[in-house]
Amino acid sequence: MAPAQIVDPHLHFFDPATNPFNAFLGSLGAPTYLPEQYAAAAVDLPISKSVHVEAVPDDGLAEAQWVNSLADQGRCSVAGIVASCDLSASDVATKLDQLSAVPRVRGIRYILDYDGPYDGKNPTHRTLTRHGNGKGVDFLRDATEAPKFEKGFAMLSERGLSFDLTYSAAPAQLLAAAALLRRHPGVTVCIDHLGKLHHFAVDGSSEDERKLAEWRQGMLLMAELPQVYVKLSMLGHSVPGWHTDIKKEEFLRSLVREVIDAFGAHRCMFASNWHINAAVSCSDHAFDTGLEMPELYARFETWVADLPETDRHRLFAGTASEFYRI
Repeated sequence: MAPAQIVDPHLHFFDPATNPFNAFLGSLGAPTYLPEQYAAAAVDLPISKSVHVEAVPDDGLAEAQWVNSLADQGRCSVAGIVASCDLSASDVATKLDQLSAVPRVRGIRYILDYDGPYDGKNPTHRTLTRHGNGKGVDFLRDATEAPKFEKGFAMLSERGLSFDLTYSAAPAQLLAAAALLRRHPGVTVCIDHLGKLHHFAVDGSSEDERKLAEWRQGMLLMAELPQVYVKLSMLGHSVPGWHTDIKKEEFLRSLVREVIDAFGAHRCMFASNWHINAAVSCSDHAFDTGLEMPELYARFETWVADLPETDRHRLFAGTASEFYRI
């Protein structure tokens, strides 16, 4: 059974064949993904509004303007846009002002996941290869880049912009992220994708226990900060194949409920992360299948069916509407 109302706070559109600002995605082999494809995937789900989150564009302003035009044309339910902006750039103030002028822009995301030079296996995100001569940059800890990034981050609050935070669950980056947010309580922040616990095997291994302890430490630190929210999304990245294994699903459900308990339903939101197909949306290539969107939301609903109706409304619609001011 699906929820009665859904605000989907995380989806992606892109068209590498047509949009010059999608060139990086095109170089990775990404296909075109447009609002009509999202609508077909959502079928009859009661999605009233949605939020488009940047898809690593080469030009954040051009992407935001394009998505805004899709909404103006009535092709999608996008009511809010999270735009891309390199907050370490020397001209960040100008870029933020330009983005703020796009009617539906509500916040900024710049992917920060770094756990050593990108090698295709570690948690470092591939998009960071656009920095550091292909090796990536740690914008949270690098002695040169972190101060520049923080200067740009501090500019968000005066423009009323939120920040979507993606980072590696490596302990040092978690601690650095928590310290940054503690220094800037005026910036509202949403942690994407359950804090990106990386590929938990649910096999009782010492490696699993280490990952879980590090993730839990970071999430508890974040929960202490009242301006920090969490998206319950891309859960197959945390536990690949959870939808095919009862034990894995129950473990993942326990993680979701742990986060809801720590942050409260008023600071948590379920999201589809929808783009390309079910497998990519669910796990970001960590597993080769995934649940289609209606079944995904039905599972979400079963995980929180025992909670009060007010909490369930927050998780599926209310928190997202409040956070993104839509």
